[in-house]
Amino acid sequence: MKNKVAITVKGRVIDGKTSNICVPLVAASLQDLLTEAKFVAQLQPDFIEWRVDYFDAVEDISQVLTAYAALQEIIADFPLIVTCRDYTEGGFRPLDTKVRLAILHSLLQTAQPDFIDLEYSIDSKKLQPLKTTAKQYGVRVILSTHNFKMTPPSDVMVTTLTKMQAVGCDLVKMAVMPNSRQDVLNLLAATLRFTEKYAQIPCITMAMSELGAISRIVGFYFGSAITFAAGPKASAPGQLPFSQLKALLQSDVLFPRKT
Repeated sequence: MKNKVAITVKGRVIDGKTSNICVPLVAASLQDLLTEAKFVAQLQPDFIEWRVDYFDAVEDISQVLTAYAALQEIIADFPLIVTCRDYTEGGFRPLDTKVRLAILHSLLQTAQPDFIDLEYSIDSKKLQPLKTTAKQYGVRVILSTHNFKMTPPSDVMVTTLTKMQAVGCDLVKMAVMPNSRQDVLNLLAATLRFTEKYAQIPCITMAMSELGAISRIVGFYFGSAITFAAGPKASAPGQLPFSQLKALLQSDVLFPRKT
């Protein structure tokens, strides 16, 4: 197995051996966002993600930064992932590329979250400045890719994860859409192979939809470092409610504890 770099943030360890749960915030208004944040904080997840693309005022950077500051008053103790997802990769609304990149740069420079999620599909000339700014301000980068149509062959997924890692980031993330149970197995196999043979950093993988829900439960067993669960609302197809997923991950039947 490769010697991966484990990441520890606010007491949470990301190493592909620990089952970490992240809950996304997807409210549209500031008031609803803060209410959602209070609810999620009471759940005590390992990580929280703010999906900025769901925020109605997303194109007003000053309102985004105000919302971030208000969020920090509620969830400061939790490692926070900030995501403004590209519409073509599952974002809530289409945003002009220049506007979206400006939002990301402002969040990096002013908000300085624990993590920022950037798509692997971003043009390299535009991705590099974002990564440089993230490093400057101590923000860890999750480089992600999403396929909402199908699941590539296992070898292709391993190659993609390896290429993403080589670009330079702190974690790699891959989400695919399964069209069969074999697709789910292929995703888990690719995760295991990447983790054992090529990974130098933690990875996050998942098969979406109800068909792929099992990958959100057992993914860490194959090396996926974080799984996503729904709070009041889901941000992607197949997310299980937080309480249900947590109970499953703590089950001695599914995952017997060493004695």
